[in-house]
Amino acid sequence: MTSENKSIVLISGEPGRTDQFSEMLKSVPGVELEERNDTLAGVNGAAQDMAVQHDLIIFRTQSKTDNDIEAVEDIRKSVRSGAPLIALSDAGTTLADIRRLTQAGVDEVLPDTISPAELRDMIQTWTSQAKPETAAGSAGKSGKVISVARSLGGVGSTTLAVNLADQLVDMKSGRGRKETNSVVLVDLDLQFGSVASFLDVDHSPALYQMAMEGTKPDATFLGQSMSETKPGLSVLSSPAGFAPLEALRPGQIKTLIEVLKHEFDYVIVDLPRALVEWISPVLEMSDRMFMVTDTSVPGIQQTRRLIDFYTDSNMGLNVEVVINHEKKPMMMARHHKEAAKVLERKFRYWMPEDAKAAGEAVDRGAPLGQAAKRSPLTKSIGRIAQDLAAELKASATQAQISK
Repeated sequence: MTSENKSIVLISGEPGRTDQFSEMLKSVPGVELEERNDTLAGVNGAAQDMAVQHDLIIFRTQSKTDNDIEAVEDIRKSVRSGAPLIALSDAGTTLADIRRLTQAGVDEVLPDTISPAELRDMIQTWTSQAKPETAAGSAGKSGKVISVARSLGGVGSTTLAVNLADQLVDMKSGRGRKETNSVVLVDLDLQFGSVASFLDVDHSPALYQMAMEGTKPDATFLGQSMSETKPGLSVLSSPAGFAPLEALRPGQIKTLIEVLKHEFDYVIVDLPRALVEWISPVLEMSDRMFMVTDTSVPGIQQTRRLIDFYTDSNMGLNVEVVINHEKKPMMMARHHKEAAKVLERKFRYWMPEDAKAAGEAVDRGAPLGQAAKRSPLTKSIGRIAQDLAAELKASATQAQISK
């Protein structure tokens, strides 16, 4: 398939309802259109081959979307990225249907009243980027995605994200041998991200460019957009300019994380505090989440709400609560026990207050491991990194044995 010609499949079990849309597609220069008189679920395994062989799949949603959702999930399980999936909806499609479709793996839901000009722009947007990965099992890494979230502003989530990423680069194995991992730190806080300041790197325009142009990233684009702070640690920082939070789309972020998983052993994502739709793919692909909070009543209440929201997108998501600004007590106080009960989680990790070390690290634009190696704060994050690496490795080994 040449870059000039875009191969598009239109799947509709009701051709009469898509005749006008079909004619619009045929009128777009450089489009090779294949039409299938069927539903997405009805084409069965052929849809997986289509996702690899074609540039775009457009399917009309059914009045009951359950079959469509199951078909989309099957495609995404066997084909990690492939062709974008675009759902064509009518006036009867609800917002709940749209959310379920995007969570299942649909890149965009379009109204069947779309204009020819909008259709041309959509095709250009979704076919302009190379597919980062096709069939499952392709060569490359299969990195672990670690999300870092916060209950309230100023509780230290970026401190954890930055230093967790740094600690994961150089690890000691169970026998004391040094292991080096490739790690990327992604700042998804479009408007107030501070990772660039923590590590003294330039703000990257990548996320802003994706938001404004509607494009999906490939490995080359991301490679040119990242900074490297030391061997093994890459950083995709937030943009310097403000971008509308809703400008990014779930399909773009899904492709972003897929590409990075293919290139790195660990993908550390510093999440925005805002609950925007496009963080859903991050949650779905996360192998672990660290929720940073304090033990104030507002902090614990907000943590409970956020855990419920995040696990709604990934029911199996392992959320670890990290208590900041407190040294791990010999015995938990009453309010600690009450907080743990509310959150239904044990408090394994604590980040002690160390304003001097944290301030020195920020002033130097360096991680704690360089600025204050012996700080209790540095050591506490080091323990989190060691446990995380060991547990994920054990899980991967167990999964391999179970096969």
